Amino acid sequence: MASGLSLEILDLRHFAAPMLRPVLEAESAIWRERLNWDYLASAKLLLQYLDSRSLPGYVAVDSGRVTGYVFCVYEDSKAVIGDVFAMPEGMAEAAPQSLKAEQPGHRGASREVEDSLLQRLLELLLHSPGVDRIESQLLLHPDGEHSEIFLRAGFDVYRRLYLRRSLDGGLTEASFDLAPELELRPWHDQDLNAAGKLIAEAYRDHPDSLINDQYRTVHGSQRFLQNIVRFPGCGVFSPQASNMIIDRNRREPVAMLLGSRVSAHCGHITQVCVHPDYRRLGLARLLLRIAAVQFQRQGMTELTLTVTEANSKAVDLYRSEGYEVAHSFDATVWVRP
Repeated sequence: MASGLSLEILDLRHFAAPMLRPVLEAESAIWRERLNWDYLASAKLLLQYLDSRSLPGYVAVDSGRVTGYVFCVYEDSKAVIGDVFAMPEGMAEAAPQSLKAEQPGHRGASREVEDSLLQRLLELLLHSPGVDRIESQLLLHPDGEHSEIFLRAGFDVYRRLYLRRSLDGGLTEASFDLAPELELRPWHDQDLNAAGKLIAEAYRDHPDSLINDQYRTVHGSQRFLQNIVRFPGCGVFSPQASNMIIDRNRREPVAMLLGSRVSAHCGHITQVCVHPDYRRLGLARLLLRIAAVQFQRQGMTELTLTVTEANSKAVDLYRSEGYEVAHSFDATVWVRP
């Protein structure tokens, strides 16, 4: 990097929110351009944590100006790397509203800064006795972009897909004949505990339980759901597009789909799962089609979701429903030997 001699990696907690605001505005522009995702809500939440000076991480400072950052959060003995981003050259002086994707030739410099930030954070976490597990899903970054650093540190790397389908045009209402004991109904706030149990059952021995250990327990799944329903990290939760299928005899949910609005015209499916005893009945397809219609009614013109590439059955289902791969990224996991 041309200005590498002046680059410093410093503790994030020493920097107030205004110093990182230009970087977050630049990152928000790339989220919007690449993923049709309004990152501003997440950025505002991040700025609040920065003002509290309690968020672990690092910033890159070049000639006195913050040009990048990385941060993590701790969950008991686990650390989750939340994000890493460095402002590409040529974007620093542009007005945020005019920022587009990175200019050709500038990505190498910002990638080098991001690698330096990740390297420093990994050194901290790998040598922290209280950290036994590290996870990351860097959605904004194309797969392979930072995988070498994670692989050298002993991480497992899983490729994930960001799928997109258009909601333009007429969508036919989903019409499935449910078994008499099954009931389709909207999401209720009081469903959170039962939904956590359903996720833990649905993800037993599932590839995604290797990536996110919250799926392995009911308590972890409930925390995962709280993050979706109550916080803006995955967009603004949309109860209108979220549905449950209940077994009347068991009085428990056996399938569900949750959705959020991630921008003015883009909906995102944050969770879809079916209990193992109720698979191959078309329940996931039914929920996907209902969600598409309900998001369209909210004015959404496209719908997105993420899926682990190794989950081939789910990938095939989504493709058959009109989803196409728009982007791919890495999920990484390290477990202390």
